[in-house]
Amino acid sequence: MRIKYRFFRGVLASWDDLFTQAAEFAQEIEPQRLINVSHANSGGDGTVTVWYWDDEEAPENDRFRSRLG
Repeated sequence: MRIKYRFFRGVLASWDDLFTQAAEFAQEIEPQRLINVSHANSGGDGTVTVWYWDDEEAPENDRFRSRLG
């Protein structure tokens, strides 16, 4: 499995519009695959991010590898 996200952003969009778009997308995801919904605001530029699990595997060269020294 792989963690994926989709974000919704808009300088001119209202918070209600951004959260509505994010909620509509999140409703398409199976409940057990939904991780979280987060938001941020920087100078009036709002973003809402939907985090979820996907069946797609990460390519081998993109996998995070922890190295102990």
